[in-house]
Amino acid sequence: MHQVYELNARTWQAERTRELGRAATLDDISYAVLDHLVESGFTWLYLFGVWRSGPLGIGFTAADAGLIRHAQSLLPDFTLADLGPSPVAVASYQVAEELGGDDALERLRDRARASGLSLMLDFIPNHVGLDHPWAREHPEYLIQGDEEALRRDPGSWIRLHDRIFAHGRDPFFAPWRDTLQIDYANLDAQDAVIREASRIAARCDGLRCEEAMLLLPDVFQNTWGRSIPVFWRRCLDGVRAEHPGTLFLAEVYWNREWELQQAGFDFTYDKTLYDRLLTDDAESIRAHLRAAMDFQCHSVRFLENDDEQRAAARFASIDHHRGALFITGMVPGILLCHHGQEDGRRIHCPHRLLRRPPEEGSEFHRSAYRELLQVLSEPARHDGSWSLLEPRDHTGRSLIGCLWTLPGYHSLLLVVNASWHSVDGALEAGPLALHDSQVQDFLAGGPTTTWKLDALLNHGIQVALPPWGARIFRLMALR
Repeated sequence: MHQVYELNARTWQAERTRELGRAATLDDISYAVLDHLVESGFTWLYLFGVWRSGPLGIGFTAADAGLIRHAQSLLPDFTLADLGPSPVAVASYQVAEELGGDDALERLRDRARASGLSLMLDFIPNHVGLDHPWAREHPEYLIQGDEEALRRDPGSWIRLHDRIFAHGRDPFFAPWRDTLQIDYANLDAQDAVIREASRIAARCDGLRCEEAMLLLPDVFQNTWGRSIPVFWRRCLDGVRAEHPGTLFLAEVYWNREWELQQAGFDFTYDKTLYDRLLTDDAESIRAHLRAAMDFQCHSVRFLENDDEQRAAARFASIDHHRGALFITGMVPGILLCHHGQEDGRRIHCPHRLLRRPPEEGSEFHRSAYRELLQVLSEPARHDGSWSLLEPRDHTGRSLIGCLWTLPGYHSLLLVVNASWHSVDGALEAGPLALHDSQVQDFLAGGPTTTWKLDALLNHGIQVALPPWGARIFRLMALR
């Protein structure tokens, strides 16, 4: 079982610098920090935003009046020094000097491995930053236009080094004006990108691939009007040939997750579950969780990441937050937790803001995350088999039941009322309908009770829960 902890290197650096009274680098991610992550159950450290930018990227940020106004609203003592370049407008896949450079990354990887953590880094395949050397040395790797294109749509094109280049973009949003679009119709450009990916893989254990669906042939065709050869299979096979065992995780939307899993990705973002947890429609959540296990086991479940708003703000009710959190942790796949999420931080900061506003967070949120991490340490959750328990009748239609079983160990059953009304209903017993079971409330403790087989067969698992209430049971079959 994988659990990923996402840490924004730039905002972490700003906070650590204030604590130390000197400039912090990756060398200050200490054994104590890494050991704490391992003790909390995390297996991966995903370090976001370590790569170099350049003066054009920094200048673009400093000229963004809207960003400055937003930053001023978040930080009363804001100065321009609180802004930096976009971490996804990369000038070079070398670690920024202010973070300690490549040598500090190598030392961090050694410490992480010694602590039992794998290290994941960003790979931004769709585009490069304005300062990337390809703009001068290999302009043929980038999509170019002409004076008419620049005149017609100056927001989508830029004059740079006496050429006109397209900005990178997602077809549903405005272009990213601090980036240049890579031309995937050019096989030499594809090969160059694959070499970059391989160089990243040499320095870590896994790559998180930004907006991976943009490089699917039909998406690229629809966005740029250019036919391209298949990229992802070539890339993943090529990198793994040089660095066997490299894990690839795709940030992906638009229901293209299964397609990218079939292309070779180990895991793909599951935005669908996130959206359905927000809408509190239990049947739509169940429908998504009925997908084939091959898909489920390769999904990344989250309530928050660096792009989404803070979970404590989106799931404003602590009960909603807690119930949704337990579901994300008790379904198959990877659980991703974003730094500060576990404290209940509510303020989402733009990528280019280096400093976060101080927040005390919430003990309610910290308690919920401690509870979940305690559950995730159980053998059945690590190595067991998962079942989705269906409602027995209409009384249980808002109940989500997740069961983990492992022969010889306690089973774990999560039941969440995914609705805003109280419920007194029943779930089908599923694999539990074989024996009597000794049952204990996992979180509250207390005495055990017995669920009799006849009652399970005739009435199912009966549960009464308040809105978004959750209970976790530890069960042992009585044979």
